[in-house]
Amino acid sequence: MTKIYALLVALMCCSFALEAQTVTIPANVDGDAGFPFTYLDRFIDGDTTAAGDRNGTETYLLEAGGIYFFSKVNRWTFDVNLAATGDVATLGRPLVDRLNPTGGSNLVEMFRGEGGFTWDGIYIIMGDEGPLAAAYETASFRPEGDSTTYSWNDCIIEKSRQGTIRSEGDFVTVKITNSILRNFGDYARQQGNGRIVDLRTNFGDTVIIKNNVIHNTLDRIYIGFRQQGLNYFEFSKNTVFNHVGRHGFIQMKNTKETVITDNFIQNPSIIGSSPWLANEQINLKDMSTPIFTLDTIVAGGSVTMRNNNVHWTQDVLDHYMNFDSVVQPELFSPTFIAAMTNDVADATFEEVLELNDVPSRERLITYSEEAILFKDSVGITNIMVEDSLFAVGTDYATGRLLYNFDRFSPCYDPTSMSATGATDGGAVGATGFCADLVNSVRPAAYNPFLQLTAAPNPANDMISFNYELSVAGKIDLSIFDVRGARVANVVTGDQVPGSHSITYNKLGNLATGMYIAAIRTPEGKMFVKFYKN
Repeated sequence: MTKIYALLVALMCCSFALEAQTVTIPANVDGDAGFPFTYLDRFIDGDTTAAGDRNGTETYLLEAGGIYFFSKVNRWTFDVNLAATGDVATLGRPLVDRLNPTGGSNLVEMFRGEGGFTWDGIYIIMGDEGPLAAAYETASFRPEGDSTTYSWNDCIIEKSRQGTIRSEGDFVTVKITNSILRNFGDYARQQGNGRIVDLRTNFGDTVIIKNNVIHNTLDRIYIGFRQQGLNYFEFSKNTVFNHVGRHGFIQMKNTKETVITDNFIQNPSIIGSSPWLANEQINLKDMSTPIFTLDTIVAGGSVTMRNNNVHWTQDVLDHYMNFDSVVQPELFSPTFIAAMTNDVADATFEEVLELNDVPSRERLITYSEEAILFKDSVGITNIMVEDSLFAVGTDYATGRLLYNFDRFSPCYDPTSMSATGATDGGAVGATGFCADLVNSVRPAAYNPFLQLTAAPNPANDMISFNYELSVAGKIDLSIFDVRGARVANVVTGDQVPGSHSITYNKLGNLATGMYIAAIRTPEGKMFVKFYKN
């Protein structure tokens, strides 16, 4: 298999000079015409020397509308740059996910290498999804390199228990910009987590989180609880809402320079403040959980914080008032205030606004109470937001918050004070998403309006597939194994518009493992993963 990938890479690169190149990775190297995809890491492995060094490729381009999988834990020592190419507006972003080539349900981490990594214009599913989305899982992107850079720009990122990155190296730079991040955390267990960046027990150089929309996150946006230190931290121009905040919002430690400006922050730490939630606060352990904390002040350290709209809506304030186990969190810890270089009054203002159309926070308020009342529960309300196309009755919908992302609009009243409240006189928050959303806020590597579902999942001998057609035409619905080989055809033929349901009762002929059901229609394609017991 490695030789095949290497030959394919050589054929694609033969017209390039030996110096740094840009190589397009086809979206149909694996699988077949019924369900084309590419094992991304195998292609990159084929583009390396016998010693494991990079052959000269500078950037790998992923095709718009393509589906790519990581198949193993990758330990590349060279830098990897991934970027979208082609008509993204029409075909959708390339989708990057994980798949177990053996057919097993366990999905290993994407990356543990020492090289740098850049993502640009990609839809990334970092953790498990579907029925497995609540599984206890550490971060799938866990680089171990020192003095390296990891960046995500113009991406859609979701489903990770321990964040976009859990860095195990020293002096790294992390940049997350112009992206949408959602569904971070362990949603069925009490560990919480869900932070966006985790430097773990290391010393970092720079962390920049700027101009992002962040929602449905369980824990802190940033955790410095374990880090040895950090030179520079910036959190600016972000829109944050539906934030549970099990241990607060931003927790700094041993940080030289902190800059927090021009953010729109609605209902930070809905869960509230209590001594139980303060078990990871160094200065306020077993006491309280403020929104912004600085656990230690280093020599010459500073905090600059200006022009942030931090506010709570009435329903969340009622939760604090009526639920005896928690109180409304304070904004700042004493050490955070002590390090602030500007007047505390300039750090935040409070203008209560509603965003135009975003997922409901009702489930998060309920979850926040249950998480306090049932500390040992492993089956509490699931607040992971899924597209409403995963209709009630499917495994995707079980306990989850459904929302139609076609309506998604994280924008607010343009005549409000916040619209001119930033340090430059402009709007606070990631307002660029209001004028032009990033194409789609759900995976567009397939047509989700086909509404393909598979139930039950996991399945034994029988499984039912449901889908919607808006035009008449020939369709093909087949089952593929994780190598992309077609193992069963469910139906092929002309069908009329409308709702369709087909039961396949021959799963007993298949071995236990992970499979993919894929449909092709005149309107495009869609796939779902399911597990056969």
